[in-house]
Amino acid sequence: MIGGGIIGLVVIALLVFLGVRALGDDDKTTNPGPQPTQSAAGGQAQGTTDKLQSAGFQCSDLFNGAEGAHRGCFKLDDVSQAEVIFQFQADGTIISTLVRSSNRENVNNAAVVFDAALQAIGNDTFGGSEVAKIQAAVKTGQKDAKVETSWGKFNLFNDGDSIQFSGRKSGMESFDVPKKEFPTTVAEMITALKAKQYTCTLSCRKDLGRSGSQRIFPLGGSSKTIHSLDIEASGDPADVKAALPGAVADAMGVLKGEDVEAIKSFLAAHTDGKPYAGYVAGWRIELTHSGNDDYSSQSISIKYESYYV
Repeated sequence: MIGGGIIGLVVIALLVFLGVRALGDDDKTTNPGPQPTQSAAGGQAQGTTDKLQSAGFQCSDLFNGAEGAHRGCFKLDDVSQAEVIFQFQADGTIISTLVRSSNRENVNNAAVVFDAALQAIGNDTFGGSEVAKIQAAVKTGQKDAKVETSWGKFNLFNDGDSIQFSGRKSGMESFDVPKKEFPTTVAEMITALKAKQYTCTLSCRKDLGRSGSQRIFPLGGSSKTIHSLDIEASGDPADVKAALPGAVADAMGVLKGEDVEAIKSFLAAHTDGKPYAGYVAGWRIELTHSGNDDYSSQSISIKYESYYV
């Protein structure tokens, strides 16, 4: 009887312990701590991110794991685009980067934004003297240039209205960027859009107003599944504003795959017609706008990231 009493007490204690632990686990599930969209890696990656965000860039991660991450910081308006894409190790050490700036109205403005982005990532990562080497190469105006620094080698491209440089740290390799595709085929999307009165050849289009159009352009690879999707409306600004949500619904309603809901949520949250860019569920999404009071164009691009550094 004494032995049975001891066993009973042990069992009761164990049940109490498990009950308390279960309540603790429940609390963690229902009240999770902060879940940042970017890692708290610190170091060069965090410093660069902070500087770029202070300058109006929007930053997001394509992937972020135990070995490191791929981050993009984007700044867009109606006439210009700028991006700083970089990969970094788990401790925040940057191992590769691509910086691009363009302005279809004023190349000098593109150069100003490029220089600010270069300094944001370069002063702490490459060092001020190495940044000066890249700046000097840009000022020569050459279309193609190789720039060697103590950090690594860079390729510089300057085609008149855009400036780009890319490079990686000596002795390091960039992380592989996974290619993405939806399980939906191009043929399936074309069939579905034809049923909605689109005219389809390479892309599917509908007339919009007197002189505009809305267009959906799915692109597939060798497997015929969609790896790139463009949605566009152009014409009278009022017609464009009214038509684009329908074009988005037509295209997204056909797509299948686990990433679709996240992309739809992102697009639903950015319906103000302003330019945006970022990574969503492993995809690169860009929303761009151009035009004036008489004619405008809005487009959405969904594609996998292309990063060769």
